Parts: sequence; structure tokens; C-alpha cells
Amino acid sequence: MQGQKRLDAAPLRAIGTEPFWNARIVGRCITYSHPENPKGTRLWTRLSEAPDGPVWSGALDGRLFELRLSAAPGCSDGMSDKLYPMSVDLIVGGERRRGCAEPAS
Repeated sequence: MQGQKRLDAAPLRAIGTEPFWNARIVGRCITYSHPENPKGTRLWTRLSEAPDGPVWSGALDGRLFELRLSAAPGCSDGMSDKLYPMSVDLIVGGERRRGCAEPAS
């Protein structure tokens, strides 16, 4: 739910390298993890639509956390031969990070 609106969003998994990070997205809730915090931190975000796709905005440790998703068939994580259907642009801790995403299983 976001306000009075029920969100109909399938769970997603986003990953990135250099530095390594992972995000599990379920509705407005994102669990963001990295090697120094493998269990992850859950944060509630505001979900909005941008021309390229959905955007989750919130704060992590008092700083902007923004995850933008867009269709990008063939997105590569740069570490494996696996290709993903979506790309991710993440702003966290004052840094911009890039990655790929797929529906969570």
C-alpha cells in the first residue's frame, strides 16, 4: 500500500558490482545489502513512475537512497555470463552505482 493505493508490483532482485551490492524489492520495501552488511537493511520507500520506469526513493542513514529501474534486455553484471532483463541506477551514500535486475524467484 502507498497511501490508499494498493501496489501491484512483483518482487524484484537487483545486483551490482564494484562495489558489490544487492537489493530485494517487495512493493515499497527494499532490503539493501553489501559485503559489510550481508543481512541487509530494510527501508521503506516511495514508489513513483518516471518515463523510463519505476523509481523507489527514500533515505538510508539520513542520506538519499534512490533506485531507478528500466528495461534493458541483455544487462550484464560484468562478472558472469548471465543476462538480466532490466538495468538499475542506484544512488546510495552519495554514490551512484549501476547494476541489473530480474524478477525475484
